[in-house]
Amino acid sequence: MRKIVFIVTAIFCIVSAGAQISVNAPTISDSLSLAREKEILSEYGFRDTATLAEVAAKLQIKDIDSWKSYLGLESHNEKLNKMSLRKLGITPYKALLAQQYSVYGYTELSTLEEVAAALKMPVKKIKQEIGLEKPNSQKWDNYSLQSLNITPEEIKKIHQEFEAKSLNFGLNVTLAGMLTVFAALLITSIIIGQLNHLNRPTKVKKADLKISPGGKVRAASATLNHNVIAALAATIFLYEQSLEEKRKIALTFKRTPTNQWRASAMLNMPNREIYFKQR
Repeated sequence: MRKIVFIVTAIFCIVSAGAQISVNAPTISDSLSLAREKEILSEYGFRDTATLAEVAAKLQIKDIDSWKSYLGLESHNEKLNKMSLRKLGITPYKALLAQQYSVYGYTELSTLEEVAAALKMPVKKIKQEIGLEKPNSQKWDNYSLQSLNITPEEIKKIHQEFEAKSLNFGLNVTLAGMLTVFAALLITSIIIGQLNHLNRPTKVKKADLKISPGGKVRAASATLNHNVIAALAATIFLYEQSLEEKRKIALTFKRTPTNQWRASAMLNMPNREIYFKQR
């Protein structure tokens, strides 16, 4: 009874594995699969007769569960580890593709567009780094890594270099932006500080000569000539004298205001004389 259950489980795993691989993995031609299986045999040393555990050891797979999940197998089923690839309906090439996907997140059959999406990296940058002509052209986007003779490991190194350059580029942009902002603030503060000098009030020039109300010189500049002082004193004297004369003229011609009605009371009115004559 146990053998029947085990056989049914194995058949179900094989069917589900084939369905899962057909969905996740791209279509592989028989000639390509045979050629790659020969290369895998010479490079890794396993065939389809090897068990899952042996293949995982040959491929140096650390996360076996994710590798089995990509193959469409039950990840926690330990019994499958003792079954051969042939019994599970898995070719050595598909096992290698599953190993690449579990390690890199893409395989050698992934297109450049799929690789760029998995790495969150501009596809144009990948085309530039691998040396393709006209990287702006979209004709290369549907080419697989295998057709371009590029290994997933080389793409991984390109991605690592891109991340390192992106970090340095981001730091440089940040520093340049901060320096630009601080320089603009410094220049603005200098300009605002200089605006105070534009509206400065005119300085009152100090007098080179100070004279007391009595006409005596209190202070004079050392460079001022005595003849100039005498001329200034004479000018001031003449000016004051002219003012005094103008005041006297104004007082001479000034009249005292009088009331004509009061003044007329002191005169003999004509009616009065006529009145005395009639009497």
